[in-house]
Amino acid sequence: MKDLHPSPFTKILVPVDIDHSEAAAAVYRKAEEIAGCCKAEIRLLTVMPGFGMPIVASFISEQLQKEIYDQCKASLENFIQKTCKEEVTYHIRIGKNWEEILKEAAEWGADLIIVYHNRHREINEVFSRSCTQRVTDHADCSVLRLRNIQGS
Repeated sequence: MKDLHPSPFTKILVPVDIDHSEAAAAVYRKAEEIAGCCKAEIRLLTVMPGFGMPIVASFISEQLQKEIYDQCKASLENFIQKTCKEEVTYHIRIGKNWEEILKEAAEWGADLIIVYHNRHREINEVFSRSCTQRVTDHADCSVLRLRNIQGS
């Protein structure tokens, strides 16, 4: 018999800032709730800043870039081990945060992106105003903007 109520979401992309692990964990927990209802797959995404600007690239060697990437990967894997109850996939991208989130969503085929926005934290103002708004404005799939969640 055909499913009369197909799941609205099958692939949920969750960009996380592992430097702010409490907020990231709170966002993941909300994504996990939604994924559980939909039987959806979750992919975590961390975006590292790019080193492509000539002034930046001249000070950061390829070896240092690799070390930074490896540290980011280890931090993300540690976050997953401590936080994620269900199996998740992850990806690390390098570049402008909002552009890389949109690229990952398109390439992976995400049908929902869950982003975090907290008006009361200075650390999130740059991310929230530029990244979250741009992701919301330009995504080809649904975007859920979480605000002021517990743990943040």
